[in-house]
Amino acid sequence: MKICTLGGATQDIFIHYKDPESLVITNKRGVRSYLLLEKGAKIDVESIGYSIGGGAVNTAVAFKKLGFSVAAVAKTGAGKAGQYIQDHLAALDIDVSCIIKDKKLGTGLSYIIPSFEGDRTIFAYRGASERLLLSDMPFEQFAQTDCLYVTPLVGYSADVLLPVVQFAKKHKLKIAINPGLWQLTTGCPILAKALKYVDILVVNSQEAKIFLVNLANRLRTKKSQMRVVTRGRLQELPQLIKSLVYIEEINFNLKDFCTEMMHRGPSIVAVTNGDEGVYVAHKDTIYFYPSLSTKVVDTVGAGDAFGSSFSAGIFAGKAIEDALIDGVVNASSVIGYEDATSGLLTQREIMHRVGKIDRSCMRKFRL
Repeated sequence: MKICTLGGATQDIFIHYKDPESLVITNKRGVRSYLLLEKGAKIDVESIGYSIGGGAVNTAVAFKKLGFSVAAVAKTGAGKAGQYIQDHLAALDIDVSCIIKDKKLGTGLSYIIPSFEGDRTIFAYRGASERLLLSDMPFEQFAQTDCLYVTPLVGYSADVLLPVVQFAKKHKLKIAINPGLWQLTTGCPILAKALKYVDILVVNSQEAKIFLVNLANRLRTKKSQMRVVTRGRLQELPQLIKSLVYIEEINFNLKDFCTEMMHRGPSIVAVTNGDEGVYVAHKDTIYFYPSLSTKVVDTVGAGDAFGSSFSAGIFAGKAIEDALIDGVVNASSVIGYEDATSGLLTQREIMHRVGKIDRSCMRKFRL
């Protein structure tokens, strides 16, 4: 199958220094962890690592490893960092003819500071990635492909979403979207309109809550727990199934979110919840599969790995359960590596690992 990935392209720079410190604060809004950097201090850097990154790039590599014919649509600067990204993709036989080079803006850069817990803090310079314009879109290329995977679009780039998905739907492409924070807040009106043309929506649990808040004036949620047909006790249920979360007086529960999203267009809604697991809603069922136990080196790219692998399975005609497990397996591999692409698996490698995991952990709930 042919697929285009659309979104950001960055050079990721990993900065390692001795004895990083963090501070955990707990309040009514939850638990938050902060990276501590002493003001006025000079911190010796032990090592620096370089890699490719950005949504369009990470997912392009993922789909290529899964056997797709891939073209990445993104914008970089005209300097060495942009060439670094293009060379890496070209070496993997990924079509880079749709990567635009901006002579005025620099390539997006992410300065990543890993923590000893396996999470990370990122200083993100968006650069040219914020300036993807409608005139940059390769509509002829879109018309000749089978699928479209849209990753986070920031700034001016978010304006291309609606016309692109409209064009893709008109040409009968299968469309998956993994929107970013900017689209869920400032770009909320555009995203809301675009959902009509989308087949698969992928977000994490925090993004789902944020999007729900920004759609509050349009939503009519009911203040009730999800009604679940299960023999298990409440405390044994997955977190987002049993929880009811209030944000700025807006009721968030998984049922209301998934129902609202599917009413707006997508037939499949996936909500990842970190180390707890992943929920997927389709028709009248919510599927849940827990995250696999693995050593976490860095969580960079885990969302891209799940979203691309899950969508690849659906695009290829797999059942929801099989595509969900594929996504969980690939994401669990990626977090065992520092960068976002080294841990990505081929379809054969995923099938091998799937054969070793407990499929009985899959749970189903009525929506």
